[in-house]
Amino acid sequence: MSKLQKSAWFNLGMVTVCMIISMPCFFFLTWRNAKGVDYIIIFFVVACITAPLFYIIYRKKSYEANFDEREKMINKRAFSFAAMGLTIFLACVCIIPYFALGGQNLIKVYYLPLIFLGTLFAAQFVHSMAILIQCALEEEDGQ
Repeated sequence: MSKLQKSAWFNLGMVTVCMIISMPCFFFLTWRNAKGVDYIIIFFVVACITAPLFYIIYRKKSYEANFDEREKMINKRAFSFAAMGLTIFLACVCIIPYFALGGQNLIKVYYLPLIFLGTLFAAQFVHSMAILIQCALEEEDGQ
């Protein structure tokens, strides 16, 4: 397994773990009808402490430090797939409610962070899966 594939699996796992951790926190804030910054500061401080720890533990070199030309090309193509996926996901999430609910209806505010988190998850998921699929297809062609 190449370094690019290991990185894709790691990123896929980390974004999934972050989504699993952040969703209950978000639903708790929604349930409490958190206004202002009381609860948000608590979760922000925890995120600011844990995120650098994960970064320090798992990132020893730059992301593309030992990639060969093939891996750089795969990563570049995967990034363009992720950008397309992000655009399509965001367009669907923003335009479908407009046609389903009409232009004069209201959407609750707590959907905005869900849209944001969902878009981040979708983009990282598409990026990681594009890397893994491209690597698998190239290994299949090479054999």
